[in-house]
Amino acid sequence: MTLKTKPPQIHQLSDDIANKIAAGEVIERPAAVAKELIENSIDAGATQITIHMADGGQHLLSIADNGHGINKDDLPLALSRHATSKLQAADDLFAINSLGFRGEALPSIAAVSEFEIASRTHDNDSGYALRVHGSEIQDVQACSMAPGTKVTVRNLFWNVPARLKFLKSPSAEAGHITDVVQRMALSHPHIAFELIAGDKVIHDLPVHDHLGQRIRAIFGKNVTDQLFAIDGHSYTTQITGYASHPSEAKPRAKRQFVFLNGRYIKDKLIIAAIREAYRGFLEPRLHPPVFIHIDTDPKLIDVNVHPTKAEVRFRNDREIFKILRNAIREVLEKNSGGFNMLHTAAAPELTSPPPVAPNSPVTSGDDIVKRTVVKAAEDQQEALQERFVPQMPAQETIDTSTVAEQQSTYAVDSNDDLPGIRRIVQLNDMYLLIETELGIRLVDQHALHEKSIFLCLDPSVTDFEGSGRQELLVPKNIELSAAEVAVLEPLLESLGEHGIEAECFGPTTILLRSHPLALKKINWQGFFESMAEDGNKDKSIEAIRKRIAHSASCHRAVKAGDKLSEAEQRNLVKLLYTLEHMEHCPHGRPTTLDLSWTELERRFQR
Repeated sequence: MTLKTKPPQIHQLSDDIANKIAAGEVIERPAAVAKELIENSIDAGATQITIHMADGGQHLLSIADNGHGINKDDLPLALSRHATSKLQAADDLFAINSLGFRGEALPSIAAVSEFEIASRTHDNDSGYALRVHGSEIQDVQACSMAPGTKVTVRNLFWNVPARLKFLKSPSAEAGHITDVVQRMALSHPHIAFELIAGDKVIHDLPVHDHLGQRIRAIFGKNVTDQLFAIDGHSYTTQITGYASHPSEAKPRAKRQFVFLNGRYIKDKLIIAAIREAYRGFLEPRLHPPVFIHIDTDPKLIDVNVHPTKAEVRFRNDREIFKILRNAIREVLEKNSGGFNMLHTAAAPELTSPPPVAPNSPVTSGDDIVKRTVVKAAEDQQEALQERFVPQMPAQETIDTSTVAEQQSTYAVDSNDDLPGIRRIVQLNDMYLLIETELGIRLVDQHALHEKSIFLCLDPSVTDFEGSGRQELLVPKNIELSAAEVAVLEPLLESLGEHGIEAECFGPTTILLRSHPLALKKINWQGFFESMAEDGNKDKSIEAIRKRIAHSASCHRAVKAGDKLSEAEQRNLVKLLYTLEHMEHCPHGRPTTLDLSWTELERRFQR
């Protein structure tokens, strides 16, 4: 029997639903709102853009500019879908000179917020404001304001609660907005930007003559002093900007900025060209900071690929790849100072001074000790080492000026048999070869012993709070991005309970004033960068403790090249069969290699 059902009726979606669908593609978080509105300000010819935000932009985000403004009669039309002044014909899509062109941003934002737009043209004595609430557009009202446009967005996603669940903490969202402002400021150094969070100024960037000055204003001296100017060109394309010295490369690509005709992009072709340029200078896992501007004929690119406009297509992709690779490669070969991936222990001297923003004030980063020990450290313990079985440590006092590391005591019992093991042989004073009933095991003696000590360390080894505190006469400057500082600011006070005293000093600087004496060799730049990325103080503190434990176990373990007696070999093998989780050392390297008799027969085709 055939079941007859009535097909659903096709109907036109309302403007409200259509705008919310568009908002789902474009407006992911408050930072996306900031991006769209700042792009509109830039397209309007603004030379001054001011951004205010509160609670990470969720409760308040406003962008004011001094651009050409919007006529009174055009304000309601600006909130209609696909209404724009930037395209006149279909052919314009293939020669786009503006940042925005879709005509979707304003209606999409207004559909998911309490929205207000006010604007005044330069030939008018009065401004006009238009408010939208719950998809209801109110009448245009006269208002007093300076020439330009101001858009105010309040209570973002108030009518889309499902989207609110995906937002991060206010500090994290503020960091994303700061990233957007930084990208816009780097792409247009001739425009002044001011970013204010609550009553605090995060960025106050005046008009700069060139990109190097803007980079220094945002990222500080430490970053810009390791940059070199690049220049490449062809008949249709000009590439300018800065590439960093290989020694400045990081595991994360957070300081790679590429702009195409003033638009921030993420493109696989560009990333591949940068990697190829640094090939031989860097390990593949590292990412060098770069600030690259690509200017090309708009007819040779397609930016209408994705609603966010971060992806593009090049018609002359091979040309772009070659110019960029060669421009970076040339400056690296001139200024690397012999640097290559086999010699990265210390940053080499540069063969020529960096070209970015000279004549800057010099600040010292040296740790000048004002008072070595502020709080007397309690008596700490260290044990005498007897290879190899971990036991409770003996008692002995150590100097408070060293890290509180202890090593375990090992009891040797030569009468204890190892079941299933036929013989043990030391190879090349580095490895132990163990013959068993099931096959053979090859053991890295250092890695195995290091893991056993790591598993049995006394907790006091990683207790660095009691080691005394070192105050710095000259605080150590930690240069970060403004987004990272915004994330760190609410976490700094709680670091005091661990003996780390630090404070914000400007939008891109953390001042380290004191730290536990046991942490004098910690890479503080990396510590604060990691904390900013995770947004979690406890996780970063735990990473320090783990690093201390790794160091303690590594230094106390037998080394490759140590000749072991038969008893020592025997007791080291005992650890493999006594302790759990011995497959890898604390750094992740394997401790053993196993081959069964069956596998050996197969390998020898028996």
